Amino acid sequence: MKLALSVALMVVVLSTLAVAEDLEPYSDFRYMSGLPGGGYGVTSGGHVGFDGALQMNIPVGYTPGAGQYSIAGSTSATNGGIPTSINDEDANSTLTLGFGMTIEDYRLWVADMVIGEGWQDAINLQLQVVPEHESWPAISVGVTDVMNDFYSLYIHRDHHDSRSFFVAATKQFGDAVHPWWGTLGFGNRRFNSNPFLGVSYLVIPQVKLTAEYDGWNLNAGAAYDIAGGWGDGQWHAVFLAGVTDMDHVTLSLGVTFSE
Repeated sequence: MKLALSVALMVVVLSTLAVAEDLEPYSDFRYMSGLPGGGYGVTSGGHVGFDGALQMNIPVGYTPGAGQYSIAGSTSATNGGIPTSINDEDANSTLTLGFGMTIEDYRLWVADMVIGEGWQDAINLQLQVVPEHESWPAISVGVTDVMNDFYSLYIHRDHHDSRSFFVAATKQFGDAVHPWWGTLGFGNRRFNSNPFLGVSYLVIPQVKLTAEYDGWNLNAGAAYDIAGGWGDGQWHAVFLAGVTDMDHVTLSLGVTFSE
């Protein structure tokens, strides 16, 4: 319970640090990350599911490897409140399909994120360069919207400037019953050229709490592992209910398969 109180304290502290930015800049990318850990868990060993670090709009330092797959859909109320539609002027929706590869000692995650109005594609990549060790965190680097197809502002749709680079580090703490994961990173553009940080905490075997500062504002949520997994734990369906900017309700469902 001490960690749960720490998460609550982090929410309060970050709320005082978060600048009240409008969500218009990079709004297509500002609700769910489309990266490892975005609405489902990733372990230090590179397995997707419910175990491991789980965030909303920031990547975690753990990168899934070969034999790991995910499909995650989300909808968010862009004008505040609860989303009542899938994709219109009052909602932002995403659908992300991802898979992992292992190249020698490195793990690479490739994700096709279908975003917003017109259901356009953004390709996201994440590469783990340092595995987690007892003395240091796992470290990954990555890029969102590799082809730079999107824009920072709707009023500048002819100015493609959404390609963003980042580095993320994640470390596990706590005990086997109530582990928690801390993430710290830095990214440009969609991360506002600021540090980002987050924490996720296993409350009970099927429930996690998460809180984060994504470089713009504070987000927080709770995730539930539906049925605790199927097929000896190979399949998981994770439902997440959260708030972006502590005002815009975000709902997501991530389905993962781990060979």
